[in-house]
Amino acid sequence: MGRSGESRFAKSRVDALSDGVFAFSMTLLVLDIRLPDDLVVASAADLAAHLVSLWDRTLTYVISFFVLGAFWRSGIELRPSGEDAGRSVVHLVLVMLLFVTAVPFSSGLVGRYGHFLPAILVYAANMAVLGVLTIAMRYLDVKPGKRSLAAAAGARLPTFLASAVLSVLIALVAPRYAMYAYLLNFLTRLPFWPGRGFEGRS
Repeated sequence: MGRSGESRFAKSRVDALSDGVFAFSMTLLVLDIRLPDDLVVASAADLAAHLVSLWDRTLTYVISFFVLGAFWRSGIELRPSGEDAGRSVVHLVLVMLLFVTAVPFSSGLVGRYGHFLPAILVYAANMAVLGVLTIAMRYLDVKPGKRSLAAAAGARLPTFLASAVLSVLIALVAPRYAMYAYLLNFLTRLPFWPGRGFEGRS
């Protein structure tokens, strides 16, 4: 117990669980990029054509991998600096990891059925929840008297959340192009983009 009576948890254990879940989830993403076992390939041209047909799943994989990577890096920056963590922080980490483990499912769903609105909605919801939870973690990482939602959101998280909303709006008209909305986030990696991103404070 801490001085205030709140339960405390070893930070190293929280870190180990978080790192393991992120690593496993990021690895699972690639398993959805595969050719059918019963695929008949008669020539090199056939194989090339089938590989090209996986572009939509590959795009979803790349987006999801780098999104999880960004959130993992954010977690490194935002985890408590002491040797232990409070109950509220641990609970928030567990909720975050719950939605991290859902990314391989939502990624696979949109990779296979991205031309249908429900798949886009599930993926966008998964991404939006991760974004909101990251903002919450950034918010709690600051001392109570200095907390600010604007500072917690930073310069890039609003863009990330906007890309999820934009993908849904595009899906209402042309679902096949909805995932391209997430490419907007790559603009935040350019030198001229304001702020320091998911992993740093603005």
